[in-house]
Amino acid sequence: MIDRVLLEQIRAHLSNVLGERKVLWEKTDLLPYTKDTFRNPRGEDFRYWPDLVVLPETTAEVQAVVRAAAKHKIPLLPKGGGSNRTGMLVPIHGGIVIDTIRMNRVVEVSVPDLYVTVQPGITLKEVENHLAGYGLALNQEQGSFKVATVGGSISTAGFSRKHQKYGTISDRVMSLEVVLADGSVLRTGPKVLYTSTGYRLPQLFIGAEGTLGVITEATLRVEPLPEAKAVVLGFYDDFWAANEAAQRTMATSVTFVGGEAYELLDGGAWGAPPGKNGVFYVALEGTKGEVEAQVAFMRKIINETGGVLASEEDALRLFGKYTEQWCGARARPEIDNCFTTVVPMEKLKEYYDRLWNDVMAKRGVLHVPGVKLWLDVGRYRLAGGRYFIPQGEEGWTEYQKAARGQAELATSLGGSISGCHGVGLEHRDYLDLEYSEVALDVMRSIKKALDPDNIMNPGKMIPARKRNHH
Repeated sequence: MIDRVLLEQIRAHLSNVLGERKVLWEKTDLLPYTKDTFRNPRGEDFRYWPDLVVLPETTAEVQAVVRAAAKHKIPLLPKGGGSNRTGMLVPIHGGIVIDTIRMNRVVEVSVPDLYVTVQPGITLKEVENHLAGYGLALNQEQGSFKVATVGGSISTAGFSRKHQKYGTISDRVMSLEVVLADGSVLRTGPKVLYTSTGYRLPQLFIGAEGTLGVITEATLRVEPLPEAKAVVLGFYDDFWAANEAAQRTMATSVTFVGGEAYELLDGGAWGAPPGKNGVFYVALEGTKGEVEAQVAFMRKIINETGGVLASEEDALRLFGKYTEQWCGARARPEIDNCFTTVVPMEKLKEYYDRLWNDVMAKRGVLHVPGVKLWLDVGRYRLAGGRYFIPQGEEGWTEYQKAARGQAELATSLGGSISGCHGVGLEHRDYLDLEYSEVALDVMRSIKKALDPDNIMNPGKMIPARKRNHH
């Protein structure tokens, strides 16, 4: 926490530069900034508090805040929509939260060059709504689509359900403007669709969780709106039967937008025949003729893999409901949690069998009904599920051990701990399972070079160096 005398000096200075209405310091105003949707032990949700919160509207105002913090080595936490679930927004060292929510302007739309430039505080939904007026789309449909900001999505390397055809936010970024820890402004490159010059500077800040700088502007690739859309959905006995269709589809060259295989709690409620609780669907977009051909192709795959085709009405109904609810349970932080791992497809069955029958069972951790097995189908192939957090102090300890066991299992199979939510505090101390100490030291060197005084979201993402490392 900041010394009280210095805190008052900083508050007065920032109020003078930004305007008093853009600086928050009363406890009631700071309360919403004590955490994100990170799962804390009962009673510890409000353990950490920021000293100040600022709401800048321009890059120059962000610069002023960063320079003031750098002068006195005060921690800074850039904040987007606040829907992160790994604790990357928890102010464990106090400091100043830079809430970018008022930096929500669309700066430029280029139809000929297919890009949009925006400030970081605009939400993905707001960008899509704006681009629709130009006949364009960003095509980034995250679970927190309505509240996730562009800056937050980039900083967490957010995942998109449309990733098969359009990629994730990582594939959208063309150029960034970033305020570095010393207050200087970095433009990572020109606003062009491709370049083969220089280091890939934009990639440094994708998934960096605010530990290297504050994103103040982003130029993102967009595409023309499709002429036609469709959803093809098949019902199966269970997840593993649906997974057969998923694997078959991914082995073809059909250009679908994205898809899922999972289990329903009650397939009958969604039009499935009795006993058919497994679901596999793909979303399709493109020209009218292209989509019609893809629909016929996918119907053939579902028939050949023993699936029962859903009606168009049922397919659209389930697709829409899933879009609406997938991340809705984040509002119940003490009740349950989820995982989004990435493992080799040939290890998927082993992963799920060992996860639920060994790792979770040993700790008394139960899956949420209907959300036990799930695969995002496409180029990146996330494996996910949701589970209840056992109640009580002992239950919390077992939950922590289960989370560690899940990370150990995923990495032992050659996978990644998290393919969607980032690292933050939740996975920080497991990162050495996924990366060698040499790789972690490279990350530490990058952090030291860009943030020598460690003021940018300190204590997040990168684990402490092992004591016996030389």
